[in-house]
Amino acid sequence: MLVKLKNFLKKTHAKYGIIFCHHNADPDALYSANVLLKLLRKIRPKLKCEIFPVQGPSKLSKLLMRKVPVKMVEKPKLWKADFFVLVDTSTIKQLDEWGLKIKKSRKPILVIDHHAIHPKTRKIASLMIVDVNARSTCEIVYRICREAKFRLTKKDALGLLFGIIFETKNFRYASAKTLRLSAELLEYGLTIEEALKSMVKPVEKPEKIAKLKAASRLQLYRFNDWLIVLTHVSSYQASVARALLALGGDVAVVAGGKKGEFKVSLRATQEFYDKTKIHLGKDVAFVLGEKFGGMGGGHATSAGVNGYGNFEDVLRETLKVLREKIMVKPGLR
Repeated sequence: MLVKLKNFLKKTHAKYGIIFCHHNADPDALYSANVLLKLLRKIRPKLKCEIFPVQGPSKLSKLLMRKVPVKMVEKPKLWKADFFVLVDTSTIKQLDEWGLKIKKSRKPILVIDHHAIHPKTRKIASLMIVDVNARSTCEIVYRICREAKFRLTKKDALGLLFGIIFETKNFRYASAKTLRLSAELLEYGLTIEEALKSMVKPVEKPEKIAKLKAASRLQLYRFNDWLIVLTHVSSYQASVARALLALGGDVAVVAGGKKGEFKVSLRATQEFYDKTKIHLGKDVAFVLGEKFGGMGGGHATSAGVNGYGNFEDVLRETLKVLREKIMVKPGLR
């Protein structure tokens, strides 16, 4: 990975780069970008680099930035950049209007991610450092740092740990490799207790209201004993989807939108994926993104879609796709 990264920087004659994080940047996106920026500067000392999280960081990221600050720019200077980096961002649709601007610039693009990469992103990428078996992008960035013998600061190690904890849901979905890597980060003088305590975010009233509204609009379907729940709400779609799994759903689909655009959050239990092998990112989100003129992607049990249309249509289409995937040759699942 390190050799490829060095060759990329050398080939582009890089003097200035912009690191993009997807909209509402979560801790995995923000802190992998933060450490990557410092690593790039170590590899190429004269390189200037900036981080731009589209629409800013998430509420949890803002909370964690009190502990581990991240320097960001409010508006990137695209015309000055020699290259762009997409961190934890599998589709340019996640960058809103900036995605199209990046594509039109025809400048070199580096993708560093642990999601299944959208085919359209593959076409425009100059270099992809992607590991879908990694549980977080922070893990990938740390492995490159280790390869480069780049010594982190205590705060940077804590930031990477924040990203890993967030992405693995407090290590619930961590692999053996994730746990070993996290143990290495603890050697920087950190404790799991400290990291977990910092990540406790109080649930605010608007989020509670969104969950209750979504529950009142719930649609429940049963396919081959799998419980599929669908609903819509104007905000907090991802939080609502997680809550619906906690209520007992096997797959949760939460849509919302305005002015002819929509976003959908999809979540599934690990049991659902293990037994059906239906990958929400590749088998569902990709399909929906293509059908509705947008993009979709994500993990096996966690995915998202952005597109054009109304949420009623996308919910109907999502249900249709899930029904077909679940019911086709169920004996082979």
